[in-house]
Amino acid sequence: MKYWSTTILIVAMGITARAEQRQVTFEAPDGASLQGTFYSSTHPGPGLLVLHECNGNRQNYDQLATMLGTAGYSVLTLELRDHGVAGGRIAQRTPEQQKTTASDIEAALEFMKSQSIVNPRSLGVLASGCAVNEAVHASRRHPEIRALVLLSGGTDSEGEAYIRNSPNLPILGVASEDDEETAAAIQKLVEISTNNDSQITLLSDGGYGASLFAEHLDLEADIVIWVRSSLSVAGYGLPPAIR
Repeated sequence: MKYWSTTILIVAMGITARAEQRQVTFEAPDGASLQGTFYSSTHPGPGLLVLHECNGNRQNYDQLATMLGTAGYSVLTLELRDHGVAGGRIAQRTPEQQKTTASDIEAALEFMKSQSIVNPRSLGVLASGCAVNEAVHASRRHPEIRALVLLSGGTDSEGEAYIRNSPNLPILGVASEDDEETAAAIQKLVEISTNNDSQITLLSDGGYGASLFAEHLDLEADIVIWVRSSLSVAGYGLPPAIR
């Protein structure tokens, strides 16, 4: 699917309003100040948390977050702390780094659920690189996470067991074949998923994480379309205002 035809399809679905964007600060469990950008949809609906790769930052996802906000989702892009070694693919991370990232994610989810525009029972997570494992484990802890978009990363054996036993959790996996390690990891995640809507997008080139967007101009729009089909903006039939 070409970029312009994909964009036209999004517009045809009735998505016309632009999301409001603001910088936000909230507290981690250890008292540290966390930074993020919140894209507020014009109508109540699902929330999406976006987690960048180890060698990236939240600004790499500004355009995608804007598109998702325009599509009816309230989106939080989070600036992670202790997120690993720059340049890594599936980064080797210490237990302390993993613990810090997990606590950051918990704080970010609580922030999102506190927003009146967000249906706290209908959330999704998009994660890249070293954040993929933490995203899978966050989903294991939070049944309100109903869809995962995973770029260029993998999970541990406990995460794999969770995915195998989660037929109600659709996963979109994206990676480039020229990054063999992450391509294999993403392919495994999608293959072990028991949800019929799980899907893999293996690209021929483009590298790792957010760098894929520069090489494949239709990818961000394709992600929006998959999210629209997998995470209902009506909150799975639940009125978004109901807590």
